[in-house]
Amino acid sequence: MKWREECVRCLLDARIYDSFKGGATDKELQFILSATVGSMQLPKSKAFRFSWKALKSVVGNVYALEKKRLLEETLSRELKVPQTFEEALRMATLGNLYDTAVGGEYRLGKVKYGTLVTEGAEVLLNPAGTLVYAVDNLPELPYDIMVAKYFKYMGWDVILVAREEDYEIDATYPELAEVAQLLGWDGKLDSLPGDCTIFDPCEDAKRLRRESDLVFAKGLLNADAYVDYKPSEPAVLAYAAKCKPLAEAVGAEIGDGVVVLGEVLLRSFRR
Repeated sequence: MKWREECVRCLLDARIYDSFKGGATDKELQFILSATVGSMQLPKSKAFRFSWKALKSVVGNVYALEKKRLLEETLSRELKVPQTFEEALRMATLGNLYDTAVGGEYRLGKVKYGTLVTEGAEVLLNPAGTLVYAVDNLPELPYDIMVAKYFKYMGWDVILVAREEDYEIDATYPELAEVAQLLGWDGKLDSLPGDCTIFDPCEDAKRLRRESDLVFAKGLLNADAYVDYKPSEPAVLAYAAKCKPLAEAVGAEIGDGVVVLGEVLLRSFRR
């Protein structure tokens, strides 16, 4: 798929922003930018992960402390299980406003939550077995656990899933396990190896999708991975619209909460 200008700017801006945040030297910056440009031969979701690894190899995880600080801010707030379906979707997408550098125009705390845009999310109203809930950023994880509890009360057999390897401010599996225990999650947990997303063609992701009845995946990286790999299994994507392509694809504005069937998102990218 040809890269859109906004996506190229987003990738480059994110890694430039991260490089300066990590105090990269001129030589390190040259390496990071070279690796980032080279990563554009990969699917978009993979390019973001590859370029992050390149950056981390020279300046480390520049968000390690920040994501934990933001998590503590979330944990200091009153956390309640949603009482309605719409409240659950709003909570899931509102939490996704926590993020790092997206497209230059988006910075943490500079975007206000807009309206909730949904299409096809009603499949969640009919519990039909196992729901794989793929989490995203660590600071929003407490909200995800509240939403997962709501889905569990609805009748879903919920499995919370995170990757083993860190990426920007995303929750890793050890962090998921720790926060889940802290907030009294009594459901299932599972992990994905390395930086594999729930929609990647890695064996563990394929197994989880195959053994579940529906995937509920959070965040822009998972949405991009769904578009990149087009898995056959049913999925619902939930994210805060923080970049133009993923906002425009579903008729949303920057800052809106989006909860749509994966097929709805694919329709736009097939045109």
